[in-house]
Amino acid sequence: MASEITLFDLASKAPNRSWSANSWKTRLVLNYKSIPYTTHWLEFPDIRPHHEALSIPPNPEDPDKPSAVPNAYTIPTVRFPDDGTYMMDSAAIAHALEKRHPSPPLHLDTPQQAKIGALWSKLVPIVLPCITFNVVNDLLNERSAQYLVETREKAFGFKIADFENADVDAVWEEAGPVLRELGDILRENDEGPFVLGEEPSYGDFILVAVLHFFRRIGEDLFQRTVSADPALGKLYEASKQWVEKDT
Repeated sequence: MASEITLFDLASKAPNRSWSANSWKTRLVLNYKSIPYTTHWLEFPDIRPHHEALSIPPNPEDPDKPSAVPNAYTIPTVRFPDDGTYMMDSAAIAHALEKRHPSPPLHLDTPQQAKIGALWSKLVPIVLPCITFNVVNDLLNERSAQYLVETREKAFGFKIADFENADVDAVWEEAGPVLRELGDILRENDEGPFVLGEEPSYGDFILVAVLHFFRRIGEDLFQRTVSADPALGKLYEASKQWVEKDT
């Protein structure tokens, strides 16, 4: 419907269900605020031509942090029905949604949110062997899988097929300290289960998005993650109502 927000998300193997952690950051905000929206699914190689056809401005380049992979046009993207504008980047979208729909509040840009974002950046290179092969082979359709393999192998110089037999135990042993640091953040407020206590914030949704991303990859990876620190499982359980709408 034209009166609803349109969320552009990454397609998956049938039936389409949201899987990307970045997309889930936006989807969780929409679900939490009970904002009506429809999902438009896109394959990886279709993002750029689709966005260019709509005259969506590309993401600005950061000369201090050049990207190794194509990032001029990214997902999630939303279209706002009130003025017909488009926006990329989950953080920018969160701010725009908070301005348009201030209740319930997201409590944006807390110190805990910054810590969670930094730890996620620290966790990614550790768990990469356990997630990349599974995303390509279990979640993506053929065109997107081929695109992801070609762009990531060119950018990072590894072969995704080499990750098929990754030592999951060793990876999660290395990831354990980072996951426990995330649990420590959740325990800073003993009223929990959220980082601010009883009320969720955008910092929680960043972490829940990661946890649900792992669950979409595989139940084993999810269980290993929440078993690393009980606070992570408590946060996910408290947020389950906001991951139900995934289409």
